[in-house]
Amino acid sequence: MSNKLGDILAGFNSAFKGGSTGQGAGKAVKRIAIAVVLGVIGFNVLTGTVYKLDIGWNGVITRFGKVVKIETKDGLHAKLPLIDSLQKVNVQQIRKLEYGYRTIREGSERGDPEYRDILDEAMVIVDAKGNNSSVVLTNIVVRYKIIDPYKYLYKVDDIEVTMMLALEDCVRNSTQIFTLNEALTNKSIIDEEIFPEFQKVLNQYDAGIQVVEVKTQNTELLPEVDQAYQQVEEANQFKNSKIQEAMKMKNMLVPQAEAEAKKLTEDAKGDAAITIANAKASVAQYNSLYEEYTKSPDIVREKYYVEAMKEFIRNNKVVVDLSENGGVYKFYNMDQNAVKQQLAQ
Repeated sequence: MSNKLGDILAGFNSAFKGGSTGQGAGKAVKRIAIAVVLGVIGFNVLTGTVYKLDIGWNGVITRFGKVVKIETKDGLHAKLPLIDSLQKVNVQQIRKLEYGYRTIREGSERGDPEYRDILDEAMVIVDAKGNNSSVVLTNIVVRYKIIDPYKYLYKVDDIEVTMMLALEDCVRNSTQIFTLNEALTNKSIIDEEIFPEFQKVLNQYDAGIQVVEVKTQNTELLPEVDQAYQQVEEANQFKNSKIQEAMKMKNMLVPQAEAEAKKLTEDAKGDAAITIANAKASVAQYNSLYEEYTKSPDIVREKYYVEAMKEFIRNNKVVVDLSENGGVYKFYNMDQNAVKQQLAQ
């Protein structure tokens, strides 16, 4: 500032240096020039002393490279001119960090957003602990905000690069514990694993940053292995469908077989009960007959003999010949013609 002022004054001196007739006018011009320069200096001092903070902004004041004050209230504030420096930091703004891709153009009414894939960054290993480790492509966005402007500005060198390296380390360590199927179908568990780990690292760095959200945008197989994976999935679906059909058939046939077995069991129990009842009745009848026989054996014998003969005569043909040489002829279940033929003989 002093050099510029000296140059201005020197210019006026050289322009108006001369004879006596010009000395009065030269002095007047010098006075005007000095007043203008002093006005400019005063304006710079005033504007360098007063500054304004909008809502959501903090002001970090440094003096000779050392932080002397952090202003957190919005409105007008003062600082020492020339020796104090001001850095404004928006502590309400939600910022984002992109992993595996970069946004080239944000979406608007004029067109869709454009992105660029960062393949080397996006490729991560999953299921590293098993024998089926695979490489997938993942895109993640991290949203964060600054909660301590002093730490954000001065505690970590090149904060953006440091955050990117820390995020990459957290992503690679977190994804390797998940199976391929989990990584492809359940992105939320990836987010839940990365979120606390990334915040923990930032706290260790004393970065003054709070993680707001970790969101996995996309996880997919490399193009060259996607086709093979789809074939495996189709085979698994076919196998599962056959298993379901078999279970459905089992659920249908087993109840039928159980019902038939139950019916057979009940029928057998019924037949057994009838047989047992008949046997008991026969035993009771025999016991009754035996008791009666022991009391009057001749009478009982004659009784059952007569009953037997009645049964015999009822079921067979009996002819009594009353002639001199006649007798009793018995024909067992023979028709009339056969009986006549037998008598004729």
